[in-house]
Amino acid sequence: MTTTTAWLSVSATGTRTFYLGADSQGTSLQTGQAVSLREKKVFNSASTPEIFALSGDLHWGSSFLRRLLIEIDRGLIGSTIGTRGRAKEFCRLSCASPPLVPICELEILYGVRDDANNSADFRIYRLHHTGSTSSSWQVNQVGVRELGSDMSALVYNSGLGGSANKKRQKWISDGDQGNVARTCFWSLCDLVNGIPSKSFMTGGHPQLLKLDQHGFGKVIGVKFNGVPTVYGRRTTAPQSFADYWVDENFTQLDPKTLEKYKQGQRYGRGPQGR
Repeated sequence: MTTTTAWLSVSATGTRTFYLGADSQGTSLQTGQAVSLREKKVFNSASTPEIFALSGDLHWGSSFLRRLLIEIDRGLIGSTIGTRGRAKEFCRLSCASPPLVPICELEILYGVRDDANNSADFRIYRLHHTGSTSSSWQVNQVGVRELGSDMSALVYNSGLGGSANKKRQKWISDGDQGNVARTCFWSLCDLVNGIPSKSFMTGGHPQLLKLDQHGFGKVIGVKFNGVPTVYGRRTTAPQSFADYWVDENFTQLDPKTLEKYKQGQRYGRGPQGR
C-alpha cells in the first residue's frame, strides 16, 4: 500500500500548477513491514501532458504504467487526451490485466491537462481494480470542484494513508499558513516521517511530479532531510535527473547547488508543525 495525493497550486498571479505526490515505501502485506524504501510510484509521459501515481500492487502497477507510457509515446493510444474514454482505453490494454496471482488491489491516479480550446484545464481520473481476475477496471473522474477552484486546494488522496493525509493537511492549513499548496506537501512529508503514525505503510522519501499550464509533466527533485532524491530514490547526480528542486518545506532550490536561492521565497513551519 502507500499514500498518494494530488493538489492544485494557484499563485498570486493566477498561475496554475497541478501536482501528484507519493511516498516510496514497498511493504509486505504478510508482515506489514517495509521491504523497500525506493519504489517508484509516480510516472510521467515524455510526449503528452499526462502524469500518473499508483498505490496497491506495486509490481503490477509499475509494469502496467511502464508499458502504457511506451504506448503513449509511440502514439498508439487513439482516444482524446483528457477524456474518460482515454482512461478506459488504458484499461483495455493487455498490460492492464491483473496477474494470475494478484497481491492486492491496484489504484492509479491519472492526472492530465486538457488543452482543448486553449483552456489548459486540469483533470484527474481514478482507475481502480480489486485485483480479482473476475473483476474489471472502474474509471471515475474525481476532484472536479477542487480543480475548478481559483485558489490552491487539496484535490484527492488515496492509498492506506490517504484519509490520514487529508486530515493532516487540514490540521496544518487550519494554522497560520492557510490552505496553500505547500501544506499539501508538508502533510505528505509528515506521513513519510511517521507522523502522526507509522501504521499507514508509508515511508522512504516523498516523490513528486507536476503539470504546468504548458508543456509535459516534470519530475521534481526533493532534498529530503538533506538527501537529494528523485522518484523517491537517492541520487548522487541530481542535476542529471531533475531541473526543478524543492526541500521538505517546499522551498525552491537552485538545481545547480541544491541550496536555497539567496533572494528566493523561504517557507518554514512553526513549533507545532504548522
